Amino acid sequence: MMLIKLALRDLSFDRLMSFCLVAAIAAVIAPLLLLFALRFGILNHLYAELRDNPQNLELRMLQGYQLKPEFFSKLRGDPRVGFVIEMTRALSVTCDVSSQGRARTMIETIPTAQGDPLLALSSLTGDLKNDEAVVSARLAQELKLEAGSKLKVAISRQVNGRREVGVQNFTVTGIVPTRYAPRECVYLALPVITAMEDYRDGFNPQLFSDGSKLNGVRTSYAKARLYARSLEDVPSLASELGSQYKLQDASGSIAEIEAIGRVLSFVFFTIALTSISGGVLAYGGLVLTNLARKEMSIAQLELMGLSRRQVLRLTLYEGLILGVLAYLVSVLLFLIGQGIFNTYFGTLLKSSSVVALLEPYHLMLGLILSFSVVAALTLLVTYLKLRHRSVALALRQV
Repeated sequence: MMLIKLALRDLSFDRLMSFCLVAAIAAVIAPLLLLFALRFGILNHLYAELRDNPQNLELRMLQGYQLKPEFFSKLRGDPRVGFVIEMTRALSVTCDVSSQGRARTMIETIPTAQGDPLLALSSLTGDLKNDEAVVSARLAQELKLEAGSKLKVAISRQVNGRREVGVQNFTVTGIVPTRYAPRECVYLALPVITAMEDYRDGFNPQLFSDGSKLNGVRTSYAKARLYARSLEDVPSLASELGSQYKLQDASGSIAEIEAIGRVLSFVFFTIALTSISGGVLAYGGLVLTNLARKEMSIAQLELMGLSRRQVLRLTLYEGLILGVLAYLVSVLLFLIGQGIFNTYFGTLLKSSSVVALLEPYHLMLGLILSFSVVAALTLLVTYLKLRHRSVALALRQV
C-alpha cells in the first residue's frame, strides 16, 4: 500500500511527464480500438445479413432426380442439416388459387413441415394439417388474405383429351413476410403436395379427387428442399452434394465475405503491428528518460531502505496507473470516433446498421493486453536501467 501511495504522489508531482506517458499510450491504443471496431463491425454486419436471411442456408436442387428414402434419412441424421423435406417434380407444384372473388394463376406450392426455417423466423409453425396453408405476403396482398381466410386451390389435368380440375379448400394459418418469401407462393403439408402430383399423374387421391384410385407407396421424390444448419455448414454440404447433384447455394457469397475478412484482418494486423512497434519505442524511450531524470530520487529511496525489488514494484505500479488512465482516455476517444463513423455512414447508406462495433469483452481483452504490454515494458526498461547502477555512483554523478 505504501508503494502505491508513493507511486500516486510521484505521478502527481511530475504531472507533465505523466501526461506525456498517458498520451503516448493513448495515441497507440485509441486508433487500434477504432480500427478493430471497423473490422469487426463491417464483418459482423455482412455475416448478419447472410445469417438473418434463411434463403442463404438453402441448397436448391436445379434438376429432378430419383431420391430414395435412404437419401432423406441420411440427410436428417446429418448434424450439418437444419431442415430437409421431400419435393415433387417442378411441373407438379403449380396451381391456381382464389379467395373472395380474387384469383391468381400459376402459383408455386412449397412443401413444409415442423422446423421449416422460413416459417420459424416468421413466428409460424410448419406443422400444417392437410386443410391448412401458409401464404407469402405478396400473395396475401393480392388476394386480401389474412389468418383465418379461406383459400381455394385448383389443379388441372388432361384425361383422354378432356380437361379435369381438382379443387381443395384450405384455411390460411399465417403469412410469410416478403423478406423470406419474395415470390407469390403457398406452403402446404407434404401429403397435399404429393396428392397434387398423383392427381396430375392420373390417380384419384383423397385430396383434389374422390380417392377412387390411389397411388402405391412412393419410393422416390424428384427433389429435396434442403437448408443447412448454419452458414459455416453450407460450403461443406454444397461440396459433398454438388459432386452428385446440380445445386444452387450461397457458397460464393460466403466465400466473398470470408475473403473480405481475410483482407481486413491482414490490413488490421499489419497496421496494428506497426503502431504497436512505434508505441513500444515511444513509451520505452519516455520511461527511460523519466528514470534518468529520477535517478537521484531512486538512489535516495534505496538509501532509505527500499530494495531493488521494491523499486521495480514502484515503477510497475506507476506504469499500471498510467496504463489505466491511458486506456480510459483511449476508450473515450474511441467512443467519440465510433459515434462519428456510425452517424456518418448511417446517413450516407441510409441504414441503421452499425459500421464500427466493439463488444464489452473486446474492451476487456484490450485492457488486459494493454496492462500486459505496459507492465512488461516498464519492468524491462527499469531492470535494464538499474541492474548495473550503484547508489553511490548515482549520487556522485548527480
